[in-house]
Amino acid sequence: MFIDNNKNVDIVVYYRKLGYHYVTYSGKDFEDQEFTDEEKEKFKKLTVQMKQLSWGLYNELQENSVEVDSEGNRKFNGKKFKEFRLTRLISGWDATIQKDDKEVKINPNEQTIKSLSPDIAEAILNAYDQLMYLSEEEEKK
Repeated sequence: MFIDNNKNVDIVVYYRKLGYHYVTYSGKDFEDQEFTDEEKEKFKKLTVQMKQLSWGLYNELQENSVEVDSEGNRKFNGKKFKEFRLTRLISGWDATIQKDDKEVKINPNEQTIKSLSPDIAEAILNAYDQLMYLSEEEEKK
């Protein structure tokens, strides 16, 4: 009933660079694919720790996503909402980059999160939504 803000959920995303884009799968979707072992080896795994969404955090994200136009009308900005969800919900990850022939851990902060590929960012949000929200089938149970 109450959300413990100190407890995170793990989101797993598998990705593979293809030109300037990434082919991405959530952990569950990746497991459902009929890849050969050779194909699976082409993918890297990213594990992201994300906060559970509490009522207070949900309202904060919503309010920060509202813009006021020149006439004083309040309008919800969906792009801002997605960006705030990523930057406020991601609390950790195992992201690294190659630097001088070494793996260097990248800390999640607003700048590094905003520099994610859109393909990876969307995959993280989609995997989070799959985990945190009930599907129509689950609601019927």
